[in-house]
Order: sequence, then structure tokens, then C-alpha cells
Amino acid sequence: MSLTKITTLEACQILFRGQSNVKIMANRLEVSLEEMQQTFRDYCAVNAIDEDVWQGDVELAWPYA
Repeated sequence: MSLTKITTLEACQILFRGQSNVKIMANRLEVSLEEMQQTFRDYCAVNAIDEDVWQGDVELAWPYA
């Protein structure tokens, strides 16, 4: 992961996909952990996950891969 500055939206999208953690994104955005947590909570509230979205997964994952 590069250390270039990213936008809050990009950070939330990375977190939403599970590709990083909140503390790392807070550090990259140079905001407090609490602020990043609240921002991500707000993002998740607006972008709810469809309960059936997992059915579209076709890639094998551990421990099956």
C-alpha cells in the first residue's frame, strides 16, 4: 500500500472491502481514530450490505483454496 494521501471516501471504500483497518486509515488521513471510526460508521450506514451479496463470490477462499 502506498503512503500517498487518499480521500476519506477512498479510505472508507478500502475499509468496507476489508483491505485495511481503521487505525491505518486514520493515520493515512491524519485524523484521530475516533473521527475515522465515526466516519466509517456513517459510511456503512449509508452503504448497507445486501444480505445475498456473498452468493456472487466465485473465488475459493481459505481453507478451501
